[in-house]
Amino acid sequence: MKIFLKEITDQETELDFTQEDLWVTQAVLRADEREVQVDSSSPTKRPVHAHLSLRIVDEVVVISGKIETYLNLICSRCANTFHHTCNPEIAGLFCKDPVMAGIAHLQSQNNDHRGPRRPVGQNQGFARHAHNFDEDDAVNSGKDLDITYLSHDYIDLGDVLTEQLQLQIPFQPLCKETCQGICSQCGTDLNLGRCACAKIKKSHPFSVLKDFKI
Repeated sequence: MKIFLKEITDQETELDFTQEDLWVTQAVLRADEREVQVDSSSPTKRPVHAHLSLRIVDEVVVISGKIETYLNLICSRCANTFHHTCNPEIAGLFCKDPVMAGIAHLQSQNNDHRGPRRPVGQNQGFARHAHNFDEDDAVNSGKDLDITYLSHDYIDLGDVLTEQLQLQIPFQPLCKETCQGICSQCGTDLNLGRCACAKIKKSHPFSVLKDFKI
């Protein structure tokens, strides 16, 4: 869903979306680790609730809110798909000013087009942070946030939701802390029971020497 910058004012705009909004469902699906086919005629849909607040402060668009849903992740031990609950707080800053966002062009030293190139601009290629922002309540999270540069006259809320959900994916997703994983020999899911690999007599080139006595 595209929100054009001209539609955003300094007055806070509250928006609520659910799984009934197609773009919201698509944004969540993009964050899944395993693709799941969605039947539009299916009576059951993944529950999603997104609450967003938008306003503009000194040419910077401030987006905050929260999304509640779950993602289909792949367990790093047993490779099974599981539901990972996500309810992150959303906070982001966006603007079209390349200087404010830290987008700087490169210029050769001495203007001779040779040698190392350095960034030129007010921020030297580094974005302003939220802790330097004049508006005290611009970001409710209390964290330092970089300002995202907008190359268009709009913000795609679908991309914002997808990115925020992707940040919630653990480095090593686990279906449960006690997951036993799979057998490295036969691939059996050890959460369902023990495999027979331990009972199988292993054969190797030196097996004939096992009974050799010196």
